[in-house]
Amino acid sequence: TVLPKFNIDFVVPLLRQENAKDICVIQLPPEIKYCNYFIIVSGSSTRHLHAMAHYMLKMYKHHKEESDPHTRIEGKETDDWLCIDFGSIVMHFMLPETREAYELEKLWTLGSYDDQLAQITPQSLPEDFIFGLS
Repeated sequence: TVLPKFNIDFVVPLLRQENAKDICVIQLPPEIKYCNYFIIVSGSSTRHLHAMAHYMLKMYKHHKEESDPHTRIEGKETDDWLCIDFGSIVMHFMLPETREAYELEKLWTLGSYDDQLAQITPQSLPEDFIFGLS
């Protein structure tokens, strides 16, 4: 039997099955060579975060291909956050209050501060604030 690939279409339903809350999938632009997808999910408790993370690791081991990289895990010693780097997908498992504090969704979707400033029309900025915008 051919197993499904460990990709975004496979992973999101698994997270739903494991009762992940507020699943956020961010597709990164190709120029960011870090990964293709960034996934952030909330869990109801430390135990839930660890259970989801371990389940995803187990599924990766069963569905990865020979050429897929080894996983890297951060936050094993913490109570409120875990991150697993699967190569093309990086997953963050967070308690809701931790997720609220770090606002990773904003960090990865808003663009740089300079990009945000450039989108503001000069007329809406005070005169002494317009610096280097053209």
